[in-house]
Amino acid sequence: MSPKLHTHLRARNPLWDFTALIPAKRRQRLLAIQSFQEVIERVVRGTTDFFATEPRGNAQCLGCSRALLRVRVDELTYDAFFNSPIGYRAQYCLSTENGEEQNRRLIAAITPMCLSYSKGKEQNDFLTDKILASLRGIDAKAWIKDSDLPNVNEVHIDYGPWVAKATAVSRGTLTDKAARAKAAVGVLAPLGTHIEIKGAWLTPDGRECRDPSKALRAQEIHDYGYT
Repeated sequence: MSPKLHTHLRARNPLWDFTALIPAKRRQRLLAIQSFQEVIERVVRGTTDFFATEPRGNAQCLGCSRALLRVRVDELTYDAFFNSPIGYRAQYCLSTENGEEQNRRLIAAITPMCLSYSKGKEQNDFLTDKILASLRGIDAKAWIKDSDLPNVNEVHIDYGPWVAKATAVSRGTLTDKAARAKAAVGVLAPLGTHIEIKGAWLTPDGRECRDPSKALRAQEIHDYGYT
């Protein structure tokens, strides 16, 4: 089954609903989105307004750098991207493999606008070819800013697997509690205006260095709704 058809089927049988904390009109808009392709097309209509070369400071991949960009979108597009039951996180819920595939589709779709914005802003050791390589890397990803998360202890997204983990956040081992804390954030439906695009880490000679601390990213989104 093609990814596009797969997401259309899920749109008719949404993965999740929303609690009464989400206003009815917003809920209706989120449930009305038909496919992840629609989400991609909305994001592409945004505007890239930030570019930087981000150096790696941690021991893993030390000395590497990556492209960091932000795409400004309207609040409705942001909501569709992050919170709809056909959006970015939902694609990982279908399966980690599907999430990674749809992530690559999204990054490929916005790469031209990212390259256009970064032109003339490159650093001497991170020119257009490296920006492109970083965006094409296996670990290139899209996400929101952590600062967008509301500081509340609420459930906005009524998705059974995440809610079950979120409500069990105080039980189990320290490892369990740390993992479940992600679910307590995953059931939130934040609003914002920027989607961050983080390229893969590249060595000075342009080879990708995969961050082992992010090896479980896809599984974390699938299991908890946040990473």
